[in-house]
Amino acid sequence: MAAESLFVAATGGAMAAVAVLRLSWARPRRSAALNAAGWLLLALSVTAGWAYAGAWGVSILSLWAMGAAFVALAIAAWTSPPARRKASTRRAGMLPEAGEPMRLGRRIATFVIVVLAGMIAAIALGLATRWLALLVGASEANANVLALFVVPLGWTLLVFLILMSESRKRQFAILAAAFATAIPSLVSGSLS
Repeated sequence: MAAESLFVAATGGAMAAVAVLRLSWARPRRSAALNAAGWLLLALSVTAGWAYAGAWGVSILSLWAMGAAFVALAIAAWTSPPARRKASTRRAGMLPEAGEPMRLGRRIATFVIVVLAGMIAAIALGLATRWLALLVGASEANANVLALFVVPLGWTLLVFLILMSESRKRQFAILAAAFATAIPSLVSGSLS
């Protein structure tokens, strides 16, 4: 019974943590003390949820915390005043304004860099992870699973980093760093 009470308190703590963070972020200047209190309360709640039921407990706590965040953001959206100026009809540079060049070559190059080269770089990260896992003694199956886990996460991270880079030189440097991680596995011949 005490364990269930602790879990209920942890659930309430997770929702209270979201409320404290929302209160802090709603101020004109964020309060470091309120931020720290909110994150500490959330960390304590997650720790209590883990102690009660492991990953399941953390999952349930996360659902309650996300529900509280949804309610807080819905209230903020509903009560916020309308914007003072009209929203722009231009959507993040998707289409050029009348008379501007299409820059189709640049757009296609960005697509190729992000999608194709990014995916190949993510596969290189997966190969490096597999090689490293085998090197430290993981079984073949576990190494394969780790590689399959890293590829989509790596691709997501690489896509974010590439799209946030303002120069092609930096984009290529990010890709080169990802490709370089696979060199040891290719040199050692671990793929054969």
